[in-house]
Amino acid sequence: MIQQYVYSVIREYPDGSRGKRKKKFCSFEDSLRVGGLYVHLGPGFPGMQRVVGMITQEIPE
Repeated sequence: MIQQYVYSVIREYPDGSRGKRKKKFCSFEDSLRVGGLYVHLGPGFPGMQRVVGMITQEIPE
């Protein structure tokens, strides 16, 4: 089984305000922390993104 990490992220602006909609960011590495602020996570995630939650999923090989 391969483990996949699914993070819920929300856009955060320089003045501290946040966007209205969460997006899902999937990764095979546990490299992000809940509550952390990240810049340029990849295509579709421009600017600053705040991680607000994480779940794990197992994918059969």
